[in-house]
Amino acid sequence: MKSGLMKALSILLVLCMLIPMAACGVSDEGKDEKDSKKNQNAGTGDEAVTERTPFVGQAEYDAEFVALYCGDTFVKGSYFVDPENREEGNDLDDKLYEREIYVEEYLGVDIIAENGGTFQEYTTPFSNAVLAGDDSYQMLMTHTYMGVSSLITSGCLYDLNKLDNLNLDADYWNSQLMNDLSIGDRMFLAYNDFCLSQTYLVVFNKEMYAPFEPTSGNLYDCVRNKEWTLDKMVSVASLVQDSPDNPDRKYGFTCFAWVPLSSFVTASDMKIADKDPATGELYITAAEGNTEKLTDLHEKIYALCNAEYTYAWGPAGMKKPTEEIKLPSNRVLMSLEGTFGLVSYKGEDIKTGILPYPKYDAAQENYQHLNWNGMLALSSVIKNEKMVGDVMEMLAYYTSDVKIAFYETLLGSKVANAPEDAEMLELIWSTTVSDLGLVFSDLSANVDAMVYFIPQLVTAHDQSETASFLKSNAKPASKALERFYGKVEKLES
Repeated sequence: MKSGLMKALSILLVLCMLIPMAACGVSDEGKDEKDSKKNQNAGTGDEAVTERTPFVGQAEYDAEFVALYCGDTFVKGSYFVDPENREEGNDLDDKLYEREIYVEEYLGVDIIAENGGTFQEYTTPFSNAVLAGDDSYQMLMTHTYMGVSSLITSGCLYDLNKLDNLNLDADYWNSQLMNDLSIGDRMFLAYNDFCLSQTYLVVFNKEMYAPFEPTSGNLYDCVRNKEWTLDKMVSVASLVQDSPDNPDRKYGFTCFAWVPLSSFVTASDMKIADKDPATGELYITAAEGNTEKLTDLHEKIYALCNAEYTYAWGPAGMKKPTEEIKLPSNRVLMSLEGTFGLVSYKGEDIKTGILPYPKYDAAQENYQHLNWNGMLALSSVIKNEKMVGDVMEMLAYYTSDVKIAFYETLLGSKVANAPEDAEMLELIWSTTVSDLGLVFSDLSANVDAMVYFIPQLVTAHDQSETASFLKSNAKPASKALERFYGKVEKLES
């Protein structure tokens, strides 16, 4: 049974989760029409407040629903739980178990999760089964990008537009992200609350920032007022100007100078790849002459990563050191961290705060975060389409309690003392979008180079090479996307 603190925490986080979902659009979606309007309370004129009801009806399918997942991307223990080995009393395990049992009993299905192996392995059993006409796997939980394009062009993935029992307008589906990743009039990739979100965010040391707050301001209010910009983040980082001669030197900013840096493109309301609104054809945005803002962004990130107050480390063989200095060292004011990486901060003594990636400038309307999680896809030879759609819908719908438990797993008891961090995490997850360039970056070395152009120029090249780097890779990358689009167009409907 939960303690009073945990009950209060759950209530607190539920309230935080009521923040408008910018990427999805919150309304009455997720309710049956008959339940969306209730009789008014007698004699009061007030409308009764009711809970959401499932979009799908109860069923008895008497079937298996098998989900194959990429073990490198979908962290074990965050999506399914083995009933025989679950840790009772572990709130996340309990909520995962409750969701699975409820969906199974409500629909009369047996949910089976199978680890497909690494990013190099997971597509093989799935594609082999599909190409043999075998629907042994109903759902695939993909890597961020590895193998996704080949699964599409080989005809292994189902067009989700054919499923009429998904309530894609509901707040637990990220329809914006799904529409962004659609090819022509086909939607092969799904994303909803069930996925949880692996995005990158900004973490900061609250105690180290406290002396600066009277002059630099409350950072949470800065986010709420939409004043959290790249220039503001740089100015906060520059507050820590420790002497290089100090053996325990402190830094205003640290980061792994690779994957997290790529996310600044999305945060700045830009895309590596997009599609023509008239034809749907894919292209690299830099190939269309949109290089000035990309170049300016790179220059700012380059300056940040090479500033005196910054410690940036990179992959082996790059110009940056490989040794890490992260927030728990108590020598760092701010750092970039992945969502799932927050778990490592739980046992630390420092008080950690969470912030979204900054906007490019004050003129930008919303915060945006690049999705580094995998996506959901269906086998193109599924036999019971309605059953599959119902299970997907239910797994997404009943993730609310799982998310609350996931918050606690990520942030520990720190959340009880800092509801603003849960608020920030919900903001970050609700502004998650994708980029065709990232999802299809395995199409060619040029597409991959465009996705990682900022970290490559920060860690392996000189700043002066920005224009030539973009020019040499943008057009061949666009050609690779054009070839991919052509192959998708030739697929049988």
